[in-house]
This record gives sequence, structure tokens and C-alpha cells, in this order.
Amino acid sequence: MKKYISILALILVGTLCFAAPARGQEPTFDVSIGMQEALRTIKADEFKAQSGAIGRGIKVAVVDTGVDASHPDLQKTPDGNSKIIDYIDFTKEGLVETKVAAAPDGYQISIDKNQYAIGEVQTKSGILHLGTFKESQISENSPICQDVNRDGKSDGIFGILVADEELSGIYDTVYVDTNQNFNFSDEVPLKIYAKNHDVGFFGTDNPLTEYIEKSSFVVADIESNGNFIKLGFDGNGHGTHVAGILGANGNLKGTAPGAEIMVLKAVESSGDGNWDNIFKAIEYASSQGADIINVSIGNLISSTASHDAQAKVLKDLSAKSDAIIVIAAGNGGPGLATAYDMSGIDNVITVGAYMSPNLWKINYNANVPTETLWYYTGVGHGTSRPTVVAPSSVISTANIWDSGGYFLMDGTSMAAPFASGSCALILEKAKAAGLTTSSGSVIKALEAGARKIDGYLEIEQGSGLIDVVKSWNMLVNEGNLLNTSKVAMSLKDSQEYIEGIMFRNELQAQLKVLIANLSDSLQTIKLESDQQWASTDKNEVTLAPTNKAEVMFSYDFPKNPGLYNTKITGYDKLSGKSVASFTTTAVVPYDLGKTSEILLKGELSPCHWTRYFFKTASGMSELDITLKIDNTLPHMGRAMLYVYDPDGQKVYEDTAGSDYISPKQSTVFKATEPKPGIWEAVVVSDYNLSDFGAVKTAYQLSAEAFGIFSDVKELSFAAEKGENYLSKEILLKNGSGVFKGRLEGAGLAEKNEGIISETIKVEDGKLVRGPAFKVPENTMDLYIDSAAENAAKGDIDIYLYKKDTDELYKEIAFSGKADSMEESIHIKTPQAGEYVVYVDGFSIPDKSANIKIKTQILTDKMNVYIQDINGNLPAGYEWKPRLFVNIPQEGSDFRGYIVVENSNPTCISRIPLRFVVGKKMLKIEITQDGSLYVKEKDTNRPVNTDILVNGVKYLVVDGKALIHQSVIIETVEIYDEKYAPLIVRINS
Repeated sequence: MKKYISILALILVGTLCFAAPARGQEPTFDVSIGMQEALRTIKADEFKAQSGAIGRGIKVAVVDTGVDASHPDLQKTPDGNSKIIDYIDFTKEGLVETKVAAAPDGYQISIDKNQYAIGEVQTKSGILHLGTFKESQISENSPICQDVNRDGKSDGIFGILVADEELSGIYDTVYVDTNQNFNFSDEVPLKIYAKNHDVGFFGTDNPLTEYIEKSSFVVADIESNGNFIKLGFDGNGHGTHVAGILGANGNLKGTAPGAEIMVLKAVESSGDGNWDNIFKAIEYASSQGADIINVSIGNLISSTASHDAQAKVLKDLSAKSDAIIVIAAGNGGPGLATAYDMSGIDNVITVGAYMSPNLWKINYNANVPTETLWYYTGVGHGTSRPTVVAPSSVISTANIWDSGGYFLMDGTSMAAPFASGSCALILEKAKAAGLTTSSGSVIKALEAGARKIDGYLEIEQGSGLIDVVKSWNMLVNEGNLLNTSKVAMSLKDSQEYIEGIMFRNELQAQLKVLIANLSDSLQTIKLESDQQWASTDKNEVTLAPTNKAEVMFSYDFPKNPGLYNTKITGYDKLSGKSVASFTTTAVVPYDLGKTSEILLKGELSPCHWTRYFFKTASGMSELDITLKIDNTLPHMGRAMLYVYDPDGQKVYEDTAGSDYISPKQSTVFKATEPKPGIWEAVVVSDYNLSDFGAVKTAYQLSAEAFGIFSDVKELSFAAEKGENYLSKEILLKNGSGVFKGRLEGAGLAEKNEGIISETIKVEDGKLVRGPAFKVPENTMDLYIDSAAENAAKGDIDIYLYKKDTDELYKEIAFSGKADSMEESIHIKTPQAGEYVVYVDGFSIPDKSANIKIKTQILTDKMNVYIQDINGNLPAGYEWKPRLFVNIPQEGSDFRGYIVVENSNPTCISRIPLRFVVGKKMLKIEITQDGSLYVKEKDTNRPVNTDILVNGVKYLVVDGKALIHQSVIIETVEIYDEKYAPLIVRINS
């Protein structure tokens, strides 16, 4: 379906069908030139020359799409051992049911009404098991295109015969009618690959034709009772490419040619897969003694819920094994928080994408003057970052039927096996030297030995580019630096140790952090910040064994918009060595609520980028972000515009500037009713500027917000219990452009009204009808949420259908987070009518689960009225209409809206309203020295709470807000659930 995990390469993930080039047209150049350059950049070649290490004796699991086990470069190690030592398929792509059992009729047997000759096939029990493998069971959206025998058709059916040749009733041998001649006697008997390393071929190659008409497969599994088998193959090429980078030994020499490879297929030929299979593969690799597990697959952060679940399972798996797990950082960049977050898991490496000038020239004939990252490489945030970066584009092994067996691919998928191979070299050398290591110490050595790439942030490159020579020296000579830290940090209300935080949608001026002494001895820790805008309330803390101390981190954020990072480091007072650190990433945005039109200019060299952040407010009807390339230079540059919404999801990607076919000077992103929060726009100068004679990209970026909006987080009001009526002047503002229209009040609805829950049983792979309901007229909001009962795991999707005028139900909404049982749909002002929910049991490991579906309908009770409803406002003008509210006598927390209509009249946006009744009220006092105090209104008692001052969160301790003296207070907002909300404007 639509939310599978997909392989993290930027080639071979489409629907193209691939074939080998015409015979005699194989590449005439040295396919290893790019590989040699890649190995040079990480000094793997230098380390191998110095040490003699080749990854000898190191087992590396490749969790991927499978591998072409017939490739000549993947047959033997330099020592003559088998390169591929195991081959397991965790998907169903090669599954063949062979439950049909029959005794031979002489030298023949019938399969699906077809007679097959069996010749001298041996069976101890006298019973053979039968089945067929069909090309149609492979996804048509795969490079092999359902054509395993390469005859140009996708309707091939291959008879399968399973025999018990050694022990009666224990099935151990498979025959496949690969040439489709209904004769097994001319086929080679195949054992499970792990046992005999047998390789078969679909089809028969004709040396007189242009193309290679065969593809390889192995027997990955045989059920001992003969009821099913699994054929293992790589119908994509991705896994074969990854395996070559890791350990090819032939025409191409990979990073660790002596490493032995366990092929664990967890992704199908289309590039689709799921985390259940990936986790099974990782668990199997650990149980079979893999030293390193390479996972070059992703869509790893498609939703926060799914990512948290994935990270927890991976953390549990890694705790059971000392294997080094290497994961591609992902191709979701260049937006923030697009790299896979594996912070807190000691034996996991995430790898980003690096390119040298020579790699750009060799692979793309592009003149890029400096070292770069690929712009798609996954980017971290405050709590995480890629561990290291590695070369991400290289010619490596491919299926023998594809491009002569070698192919250029790029992506973080390609970077990961360079890291895996580097670890294999270090592990071999450590074992030979009698050096005791752990996965954690090798990873720390890899980080300590890496070097930073100029022009990129730590959240983009981590520790930098791998340097195998330096990493080895760090492991040998600086072993004490690589020991597991005995000091850790956590947020005050959390048990989880973390290494940082990111403030994206809301800046927070204070943070309470606990520093823990995990050792059995007294420690004194000195704290230092690397930026003046970050500080601590204690310069040092002394901790008894296993004790913790609370430290307040304070931030006086820079005034200029941008992305800022600071690191507060803890040093052991005696040794002076770093024992812990805490990184804070802060987004300071351009506030479109204050200046509704922003114009920015910049210049970028190839494959460099600049991030911009824009804050939107409730009620804005449209957000426009425009990238325009300067065409006054002798040669116009070329750039991409990426836009990410406040949830960090990419919502736009386009190119402007020079082009091979049709250049265009600008590109525009438009969002209607943009979500309030901080939007990220990234301008990236393309790598191929030299193709157009350009050396840089000069550009102009503009952002405009339209409509009537509120400049506070939430328009909230409070009333005493028993009050019947409220009259309040509100402050609204017009954005860019003239507004001509009107306002209407909507509401109120009690926040918990209209909730109905229903539990349904959902089976794996089945679509189940959920609740049906009617939506009345005057409905403001319709919410539908799902949750699994009894902590059931899996992945479901929910669909919402509405009965149309023709009495047919039509889909109007869908929610499908990856690997999540928690889905949600929100429909604003839904049409009245009959609705029904369906639940798809996309993937439920326990075969079924009870799912609670909660529906909520909030209706307009017409309690909200607005005076001065018509407006004709120039750009940037304020509007102060008066709000009148009839307060309901039952309930305490209500929702409503100010509906903004244009002159048509058509609703163009809604400004949320909140009314709270009966909660204790607060007041603020500002003294002559600028101090701000928060107290209970009736008792004058000081409180402890959080407040927003000018949109930044501050702590209030014993009634006093901890605000830096340089802050000029403009607005104060309090949204503490213990109290009534309060909004105060100073000098307004």
C-alpha cells in the first residue's frame, strides 16, 4: 500500500524495468575508479595498506532487498572462503506453498494439471511436495518487472518439487523447472543456501542475443515437513549494490573484501518492506553471531509515533547483542529532524551522505570545488545527529542482468556500507592485535577519528567524515577516552538520559536538567557553555556515587532569525576530560505575525544550502514562499526549494533556475490556512552548476502571509462560575494585501461533548467496517481517532467515507502513519450527512487486535457574536472588533471560532477561541525595575508556572518570572491547566 518503508537509494526505486546492455557494450572504463576515490577519502585504502586488514573473519549482515549470489565479485574472500555465508528471506516475495503431496507416477508427477518429468529424483518417504512459483507474485513496480527469466514477459510459472533425499519425511532438496520445459530431470538439485551455497538461475541465457536472459536465485528456506519453501533473490539491485560497497572482491574491491556476508532479505523487489521484517532480520543476525549489521533502508521517520516504537524495539534488540548496527541516516533531508534518531543506543551508527570534488567529477562530471554533503542527507536535531558521514555515490555490483553487473547509485544507503566496512577493518585488526573491544568502543573510535567538513552543522554531519586510520589510532592510544561515560544528563521530569534538545515551534528560556553520577566514586563536574547566549546556574556540581544534581540551563536567544546551536559540556575536574555534553538547537524565526512580508537574498556554491524559518499564526488564510533565481549574472544558477511544515513534514520540493530542457526563474509554494507554528524553507544550490557555466547560485527568497489573524498562541478567555455574559475587545491583524470581508462567530462547544467510542476487532490484512454515524447541520469539527487496546502492536490505517447524493459512499479522508496503531482524522465544518469509518489491518503481528475508534462531533451552539463584523483593511492594519459570548451554564472548557470570510462570502480561515469557566484566575505585576510577577488574583499568592513572554516560554518560580533584563515585555500569555488562561498586552 502507500506507506511501506522504502530503500534509501535514489536510483532503482521507480517502476523502470532494467536489462543488461548489449553484448560487447559493457563498460570499457575501470569500474573501480570511483570506489578507489571513495576509499581514499575515508583512508580505508591507507589503513589496509598499513595494517593488512581486509575484514578477514568478520561477519556482516546485509539487511536489504537480497543479493545476486551469482555475481563474480561476491563469490570468495581473498583467502578463498565463501563470501556469502547465509541467505534468509523474511519477506513473502519468494514464498512458495508446497502443501500438495503426491507419490510419483513412475517418472512423472502432476502439478496444477501439468505433467512434469522427474527422472531419478530421490525420495526416502516416497512422497514429494509440489507447488509453483509465479512471476506475478513479484511487484510490478520493481526493476526486474515480474520477469525473472528475462524473456520480456511477466506471466512465467515455474514448477517446484520438494524432496526428502536424506531422511524420510525431512524435506531438504528443491528442484525448480527454471527453463519451463516441464522436466525436473535436467535441473540441478538445490539445498538451503546456508548448507551448500547452491545457486540456481531462472531462464537460459542465449549468448547470441543482446541481453542476458537469466537471473539468479537461491533456496533460502525449506519447511522440514515440505509444506513451503522460500526462494531468495534480489529483484531490485539495491542489496547487491550495498554488498559490493561493503565487501566485493573481484573486478571491484569493496571496503572490506575479506568480510563474510549474511544476506538477510527484509525488503521486496519494489523497495517496499515493513519494520517487522527488518527487526526479525536484525534479531536473526544477532543470534547468528553477526559482528556488524548493515541496514540501508528507511522512510524511518514518517511519523513520530512509529519512530518512537521503532526506536524502542531497536533499543531492546541492540541490548541483547554486541553487534554494531549501521543504519543509513535517510534521504529525507535537508529539513531538520529528518535523520533517523538513534540517540541513547550505544551500538548503533547512523551514516549521512558525503561527496568529494573527485567523486562529483568521476560520477557526474560536475565541477564542485569543495567537499560537500548531499543535500538529501538526513539531518538531526537537538537530541540526535548522524554519527558520521561517508561517501554516498559509487559504481558497485549490480544484478548480472542489469547494466553488465555494475551500476552507479547514490544515497545514504551507499554511505552506510562504507561505515560497516570500516568497522570490519578495525575489528579484524583489533582481534589480530589482541585488543579487547566492544561495539560501543569501536563506534566511539569512529566518531573520535572523524573530521569535520567545513560549511556544515554538527546536526548535518555528526562527527564528520570517517577516517579509518585516525579511528584505529584513537582505539589503540586513547582507549580511556572511549570508555562508557559515567556521567549522564536527563530532563528533570524524565528517566531517559539524553544528549540534547531542540526548540523548534516554541523557544524555552530555562531548562531544568539532572546530572547523574553513574560511577561508584565521588565526582566533581565543571560545566562550560560554548556560546554566550547559553549559561548554567552552577559552574560545577559535586556528586556522590549514584546521586543526581539539578542544574538550570538558561538561554538568552539571539535576536537575528536563524538556526543556533550551543553545547554545554561537563568536564571531570580532576582529569579535565569531557564526561558529558548537552546540545541545544534553537530556531529563531522570522515572525510573519509582526512583519507579514519578508524579502531575503543570498548566494550559494554548489551543493550548499541555507535554512530559513517563518512563524505563522492562527487565522492566516495563505502562506506564500517564493524562490527567484538571479538571472543578471553571466550564467544563471540553479536551486531547489524545500518546504517543511511545523510538524517537520516535507510539503514542497521544486527547482528553479537553469535547466537542461526548460529553465524557469522562480518557483512558488502556497499553503491555504497554513498550520500555526514554524515553517522551514531550505534553499539548496544544485551540484551541477558547471553544466550551465555557473559557479554559484544567487537568489531571492520571499515569504508572505495573508488574511486576518491573532498574534497570540491561543485566543483564550476566562469567566467566573455563574457569569452569563462576556464582552471583550480583541486584537486582530491583517497580513499582506488588502482584506475585504467579514467576521462571524461560531461556538460554543464543550471540549468533551459528542464523544462516542466503539471497539472493533481488526484482523491482519483485512479491511473492517467501523462505526457509522450522522453528522448534523452546524457541525464545527469532526474528529476520529484510533488506539489499540492492551498495548497491541502493529500498523493500521483508517478511512472515512460519506454517503453521496447517489447513495454511494465516497472516501473523503484517510490517515496512514507508518507502523502506528494511532491514527487521526480532523474535518473542519464537515457537510451534514451519513458517515462510516473503515479500518485496514495493514500489519498486525498477533493476527488480530482490538481497536478503539473514538468519534467526536462539536456543534455550533451560536453563543458567539461579533460587533463590527465588516472590514476593509490595508496590509498590516490592526482590527479591534468586540466579541460577545453567552456563557453556557454547564461545562467548564469550551471551543469556538472566529470565522473569516472574504467578500464572496467564502470562509478562508478560522481563528480558534477558548473559553474557560470557573478556574482560579491569575494576575501579573510588573515592577519599576522590569521584574514580572505572577500571582493568584483573589489571594495575591505567588505561583509556580510557565508563561509566554513575546512568544518565548519562561519559568515562574515563587511568583517571579525568570526573564533576562534585556527583554522588553510586549505580550504575556499563560496557559496553565490549573488556572484560567490569561493574555495581557503591555502598552497596547
